[in-house]
Amino acid sequence: MKSLLMPYEIPSLPFITKMRPKTVTRRKYVLLFIILVLLVLLYVSRTTNQRISQMFFSKNYWKPSVNNDIPEGTIIDGVVIDPTRRLSRKLSVSHVFITSAYYYPTSKSLGDNAIALNMVVDSINFNVDNATYNVVGSNGTRQEYSVATSKVEGVPSCRYTTAMASTTTVSNLKKLEMESNGIKVEVTIHISRLSSRITIQIPFKMARYIAPKPVIICISPQFVAEQWQMFLMHVHVANRFGGHLHMYITSMVESYFELMKEYERQGYLTLDYWLRMKFENVETPYFEPNGNIEWRNQAGAETDCLLQYKEAAQYIAFFDMDDILFPANYPTYLEEFNAEWALQPNATSLFYGRREHEFIKARTMSEFSFTELVGSLRSSPTVKRGKVVVRPETYNHTWIHYSWHEDVSTRHNVSFPHLVHVQRPLQKNGENNITHLWKMEFGPLNETIRPIDIQEIEKDYWRIRNIPRVSELEKRLPNEDFYLPIVFKCYYDSFYGFIFDGIRRIGPMQCPNADLCELPQRENYRCIHSDAEYYSGPHMEPFTFHFSTNSFWSKDIGNFSNCIHSDAHYFSGPIMEPVTYHFTSFPTSSKGIGCYRQTGFCFLFLIFL
Repeated sequence: MKSLLMPYEIPSLPFITKMRPKTVTRRKYVLLFIILVLLVLLYVSRTTNQRISQMFFSKNYWKPSVNNDIPEGTIIDGVVIDPTRRLSRKLSVSHVFITSAYYYPTSKSLGDNAIALNMVVDSINFNVDNATYNVVGSNGTRQEYSVATSKVEGVPSCRYTTAMASTTTVSNLKKLEMESNGIKVEVTIHISRLSSRITIQIPFKMARYIAPKPVIICISPQFVAEQWQMFLMHVHVANRFGGHLHMYITSMVESYFELMKEYERQGYLTLDYWLRMKFENVETPYFEPNGNIEWRNQAGAETDCLLQYKEAAQYIAFFDMDDILFPANYPTYLEEFNAEWALQPNATSLFYGRREHEFIKARTMSEFSFTELVGSLRSSPTVKRGKVVVRPETYNHTWIHYSWHEDVSTRHNVSFPHLVHVQRPLQKNGENNITHLWKMEFGPLNETIRPIDIQEIEKDYWRIRNIPRVSELEKRLPNEDFYLPIVFKCYYDSFYGFIFDGIRRIGPMQCPNADLCELPQRENYRCIHSDAEYYSGPHMEPFTFHFSTNSFWSKDIGNFSNCIHSDAHYFSGPIMEPVTYHFTSFPTSSKGIGCYRQTGFCFLFLIFL
């Protein structure tokens, strides 16, 4: 009868019977449970970066947990869900994303009134190695049809490949179109509130004819970037020896981005957008492009940089942020490259090997010292596949390390110096888990860095550091690793492990990229990322074209402002042996997946370009 008279009373929990009367209500227990859950979430979300990194380091970041109810071979909203046949299934139409297009009134290697198209193409449906594209150029009084021939720069393990197509067209180009069977790429937008229509054509840029410096260093796209110490090392070294950095950004910690913007104002570098590919409107099926292109379309970024500066620069280098060159024999890059080229006058490129290095990095800009950084550099006997420096009239397109179409006999191998490849920046007081995962021997510095250069770079750094705006930014820069060990672990599990350390690979070779890296959200550091307006042309065969316009820097995708900015639908294939496949489709812009917004703690599977 007691339970009938007191319907809300529940038995007391054993561990609190001595502390609580038996009349504690269900509502109080529920409230207590909620408070405990929130406290746990708050604690986890505020854990230091080092401990979070360590917590995740033991797990595999290459395997999302997803719905496995989607049968293999399904097509959903145009996206083909067929991971086991991603390199063999042929579709009726190849979808093409036009990354950029450039017009050249004059060009030493492309000809007068040339147009160059930098694209990403589905390469499986038919052979696109030397594919041709119909181009229509107009200048208001005259229209000219021409055929652009192409070369691809990709790897066979990825469905999509980077392609560059070029042709000549009308003088004083005003309008660029792609054509097939009488259909042209043109998008008409209806604006109902204005009762008007806007027609969108493929955008193109005038190629540069003036460069900030004679040597341009093209830096591959940065995503979830936080390693500002590495940037300071590279930007000041490049400036010392007469190089100008051209940097592509996908996503970056906001304070780090603002630091780069200050260096851009000072003339050290140029910032550029690097976007995810989106097919806004499709009528024929396609494989999702971002997960099927090598390393966020890095070859496309290098090709874009080449096409921008090919008529302006004397030399163009294709480096990563962690590839730093100290000239050994001359005070400037220009003199060093000229001397190397004189050894092989018919050379098409200079090839610099990359020697692995580690260094100890400062926690703050006030602690940063180039002298101390160089003093901490340690060299490895390991020299990896290198990168090239080119005279732009000898190159019209490139892959990550060199052009696949280059005659190897005209690639001049520089025996010394090597690129200082600082892939392993070490924290002074951190766990540095990367060193436990990828073991490598290091000894004394084995490259030439002159004392006078160290002194001048140190002075140059402090000149920038003492700018009031830079001093203010120092307080907001990350002082511990967060994304670096997680992304490195993901890369190691998916690619580096079996390529460099001989770890047994399970299943077929995957397309190397970061699309299935599982990254935790970071609430206390907001990010800047590249965004744009996306358009799809009409249905065309054999190619349907997609493009973007009006790129801009954005703090907000969805309702949040953090680094994790790209989302998608996730699926798993059926259980298979020896490997079961997981994949993504329908990329969207989101930051709110699986989040406890009260604490800022969330996880999602990140897609990056």
